[in-house]
Formats: sequence, structure tokens, C-alpha cells
Amino acid sequence: MYPVQSPPVSEKRSPLSDRWFLDQIAAVMQQFQRSQPGSQVPGAPRHSGHEDLTARAARLSAQRARLEQEEAALQADVERLNHALVPTPARSSDSGPAPRPARSAPVPHLDIGADDLTLTEAGRIRRAYKVTEAALPRLVLEAAADGFDAPAIARDLAVTPSYVYRILRERVRYSWRLDVRDGGTWAVRSSGQDVVDRALGSDTRLAEKLLAESGADRVLLWEGARTTDAKATLDLARPEGT
Repeated sequence: MYPVQSPPVSEKRSPLSDRWFLDQIAAVMQQFQRSQPGSQVPGAPRHSGHEDLTARAARLSAQRARLEQEEAALQADVERLNHALVPTPARSSDSGPAPRPARSAPVPHLDIGADDLTLTEAGRIRRAYKVTEAALPRLVLEAAADGFDAPAIARDLAVTPSYVYRILRERVRYSWRLDVRDGGTWAVRSSGQDVVDRALGSDTRLAEKLLAESGADRVLLWEGARTTDAKATLDLARPEGT
């Protein structure tokens, strides 16, 4: 039997109308349910396989959100570093030559110390660094073509002026366009640019490589920025029937 507390003897209570008796009955029922194997007290939290799956899905969703944030941050780092110099396009004018483009703003320093760097941040910076290193020769040559001097380029790219001078001396940028035959005319297939070592015949070697890899019928090559077909540095066409 389960103990039931007696009401104060000074008052007369009716089981049908007094809340005190109802509370005592409920307490006895709860004690009985607790004594049964595998029972749960009403209102107690229950754990199920469904709740486990829900919790796991929430963790995976949070993980995915963190990865997306890291990917977006890495992309922002790459774009900021890869486009440290943003050349202003030249505009034609009847009154004289196009004005020299305004100097770009210097890349801001990373506001973080080596002791505070986390594993994730270090990975992002190293990946961005590799992408930026591959783009540096192109950026140097583009900036020089737009009128920036070597010290200014070096400051914006956080490199030494000697590095910039070496790129200008040893590398060359070619713009190219691939054409295919369309009846008696040429149709443009694609265009792009490449930075290669400056050497005798470097334009011919690049043009031959582009023709072989693309299967196009003609390649036009310009040193530096592309202008008009008549000013192409090289016009190399594949013989008909080959």
C-alpha cells in the first residue's frame, strides 16, 4: 500500500468536492506507475530514434553551413588577392590620348597575428596564396601595360621591385583568338590569354600548341592586350584538308 497523507482533523473534507483528496490520489497513481518496469512518469521527456535522427540532421546542417561560410570566405580572399590591381579600361577621346588609369588602392593587411591563426584560417590563406602566386605574372604585365611603374606594382602586390622587373624582363603576355572555317569566312570559337617565357619563337610555339589542343583552324596572337586583326602579332592557319 502507498501512504496517503491525512487532512487536518480540524476541517471536514468531502472526497468529491475537495481538491486535496484528488491531489493525494494523483500522487498515489504516480508512485504506482514508477514502480512498474519500463514505466515513465507522465510529462517526462522521451528519447526515440526519431529524435536521434533529428539531432544528427541538425548537426549535419550546422556543419554544412560552416563549410559554406568557409568556402565563401576563401573565394573572397582569392578575389581580393587575385585582383589586387584593377586596371581602368582606356577610353577613346577626340581631345587626346586616354587618361592614365588611377592607381589602385593598396591591399589591406590581414588583421590577424600568427599566434591567433586557426587551422581553418591557415588553410584558406595558403590556398588563396597558391592561386595568387599563379596569377602574379599576369597581374604584373597587365599593370605595366596600363602605365603603372615597377615600385607601384610591387607595393600593391606586396612583392619586391626586383621581382616585378624580373617578370617584365623574362615573361610575355599574349592575347589569342581561335577561329574555325565557316564556308568562306572565319567564325570565332574562343579567346583568352597566356603568360609564357619570353624567348625567340615563343609566339609561334604558343600558337601551334593552341591549334593542336583546340582543333581550331586558325589562331590570331597579340602581344599584350588584343587590338584588331590587322595588328595581330601572329596569324597562323591550319592548311585546309588537314
